[in-house]
Amino acid sequence: MYDVLIIGAGIAGATFATKISKYAKTLLIEAQDYKKEIPIRTNVFPEHNHPFIKEEIDWDDNGIFPCLHTKSNYMSDQFNGVIDSTEFGEPLGNICYTENLLRELINQFEQQGGTFNSNERISKINRHSDYLELINNKGESYNTKLLALATGSRGFDLQQSLGFDIPDHYTGALIHLFGNEDKINENLEYNYVFHINPKISTNGPFYFNKGKERIATGFLGKKNESKQEILDKLDRILKNYKHIQPIVDGLKYDLKTAVIGEISKHPIKSFSRDRVLVLGEAAGIVTAFFYEGMLSGVACADIATNTLKPLLEKNCIFSQLELQKYDKEVKRILFSYFKNGNSLEYLIYNEGSHVKSLWRLYTELLNENKLARKYIYEAYINHDLSKHNTSNDRYVGEKWFGKLSTLSKITLSPKFFKAMLL
Repeated sequence: MYDVLIIGAGIAGATFATKISKYAKTLLIEAQDYKKEIPIRTNVFPEHNHPFIKEEIDWDDNGIFPCLHTKSNYMSDQFNGVIDSTEFGEPLGNICYTENLLRELINQFEQQGGTFNSNERISKINRHSDYLELINNKGESYNTKLLALATGSRGFDLQQSLGFDIPDHYTGALIHLFGNEDKINENLEYNYVFHINPKISTNGPFYFNKGKERIATGFLGKKNESKQEILDKLDRILKNYKHIQPIVDGLKYDLKTAVIGEISKHPIKSFSRDRVLVLGEAAGIVTAFFYEGMLSGVACADIATNTLKPLLEKNCIFSQLELQKYDKEVKRILFSYFKNGNSLEYLIYNEGSHVKSLWRLYTELLNENKLARKYIYEAYINHDLSKHNTSNDRYVGEKWFGKLSTLSKITLSPKFFKAMLL
């Protein structure tokens, strides 16, 4: 019998396993074969993630964090809206080699006595009066007092079988480009590039995350696009989209290595039931505009650990009533910060004719308004997101609205007003 069983060894599951195994007999199960290879990922890891994982990871580990994140570029077809940390102080955070972060977390977990099984899928979950029984694809079973689903967008069948909703999800593409360090730096000045083009997608950005000798890039597909259509579009963008050719020039990539998979957002109604928690992306706890999932992964892991530790000490039964603190704390800590992403999503991710011009004006605003840049910078480095200052977001929104033409103000004022209320 395990105290805690976690399905999914992504950022949420691996972080939670490392934290909770200090207090509970824990099993971590991952469907991918991590013993063979943990797929590479290059992610932005903002400073506001730090408090949730500060005791587990050394931020000076160059294998995990190969370089500082000092510059972000919110890029339109005409403007670079650059957030440069040197304008205001400390770095925005780090660039993360997520495969190395996961490897370190899993190593710590096993050193603390946790059990890690990779290349294993859970096919069925049976509820009993005082425990859950999980059956894997080999017919083997495990019993646990509490189950944590950290399956991202890859375990919706299990999630629904336990009575949970599933978040909205879309198919996205990711690929890595490679080159020597001089060429990477010549091509791309910024650690993070966030670009909107409705012809690419009306659901999400086209982005670049710059590491050392590699750059991750990708986008979120439109609804009803097949995986092959998204892959073909990725190839066309990399070869022909003029706006990004300076970034990809001379870099190598293999389209066969592209990852095409589901990405979730929009939180489900409840993140807990009797003896079950849902963490991170599986619960749709992802910033709606920026698709920032690393934050929700480490935050949910930390919040879940703080919820469960006193319950473990009291030998509680992990009822939904006892686990409700997890839901409340996730909402308290993250949802004020998420409001800005909800508003931006409503204004930008749609089929309307104003998308391109709105994004152009937003990037122009960041280019010319130091206070707007400062407020975005502060969101990157804020160590207490529960106290995120939404009036800063409102200021940026009002200045953005002020840049509209008179006719556009008349047309778009209802949308801006609704966006403020989201």
